[in-house]
Amino acid sequence: MSLYYPIPQPTIATNILVRRERRLPVPGEVMVKAGQRVEPTDVIAQSMLTSEPVRIDIAADLDMSPQATAKRLQVSTGARVEQGSVLAQRAGTGSRASRSPVAGTFTGYDQATGTGVIAIAPEPVSVRAHLKGIVADLIPYYGAILETPATLVRGIFGIGGEQHGVLKVAVPSGDEPLTPGVIDARVAYAIVLGGSEVSADALRRMIELGARGLITGSIRSSELANFLGFARAGEWRMGAATAENGGWDFPPSNPGVTSPVPPDFVLIITEGFGSAPMSARTFETIAAYDGQEIAIDGTTRLRGGLARPEIIIPLARTTSVRWLEEKGPKLEVGTNVRLLSSAYLGQVAQVTGLPVGPRASQSGVIAPVADVLLSGGRRLRVPVVDIEVLE
Repeated sequence: MSLYYPIPQPTIATNILVRRERRLPVPGEVMVKAGQRVEPTDVIAQSMLTSEPVRIDIAADLDMSPQATAKRLQVSTGARVEQGSVLAQRAGTGSRASRSPVAGTFTGYDQATGTGVIAIAPEPVSVRAHLKGIVADLIPYYGAILETPATLVRGIFGIGGEQHGVLKVAVPSGDEPLTPGVIDARVAYAIVLGGSEVSADALRRMIELGARGLITGSIRSSELANFLGFARAGEWRMGAATAENGGWDFPPSNPGVTSPVPPDFVLIITEGFGSAPMSARTFETIAAYDGQEIAIDGTTRLRGGLARPEIIIPLARTTSVRWLEEKGPKLEVGTNVRLLSSAYLGQVAQVTGLPVGPRASQSGVIAPVADVLLSGGRRLRVPVVDIEVLE
């Protein structure tokens, strides 16, 4: 199975100038100045987020007329209600109750429609820097644009949002699996670098010891389902982007059951599902910064604004940086690529030729192809969709 990822972005980019927009969802107060140096935990901007009032059809809940329902109200205008609080109740045979779906303030009842309204208190919202860098520009009332010289590595699949911490290399090479036995107290508050695959038990062990995230090559779908507390992995639907799931439609959690995955833990997979070693180039690039603070983002979207998880390693010292071409690296003779077909997944090769027009590849598929040279000296002709430019 091809793991071709349809986003024209390099997998590895070294010594580049990373620019990231840090922006509030609503207008607020910007807390930084242009030219200011920021740390990952620094607040860039803050505001108050006001939700729309919630309307409840109380009369329908009680199956009574709006006028009769008014006599059954158990809350008064201006009263504070909690989620699940009884707003009105019908006693006697076939007793029924209307409960508040949210916590807030009961602002009134309309006897014409039988509808009650609950106002939700504004909640503070803030956006932090996430990166160690410089404020390059301000976005009035919303946030700022940050810049930092860095090495950027992108993954294939991720769970979780943004996190930062000190990188801890847990295995000696990219083809070494991460097992519970090699995980100790040194992973506390760290971003852990694994090798090939990881088990659900190893992930739970890291969470128990306080790790903030894991970067690893692959994970079996059964282990991921075990980790997430869901037994039927085949029912996942990938690509249905919503505000809640960020593009991966995982099964909803069972009512009343706490998720085994803390909201601040981030998992990034660099190769894909199954059992595959992390590309040697990827592992060596990241492992070189063992002990340094890095930033990761597990956001993965296949629709509605494509995005893949990323690892940003700010550089303390660098002699020169270049702009990252987000439109994608150019595929040409001499380019280093990673193979994505199942038979050669993760292997690094160099492009030796780009035949014009569709041709028969090694597998017999007629498609645009590239001739590549593996590190061991073997030559292959592979479909262009089965390769990924490294940088």
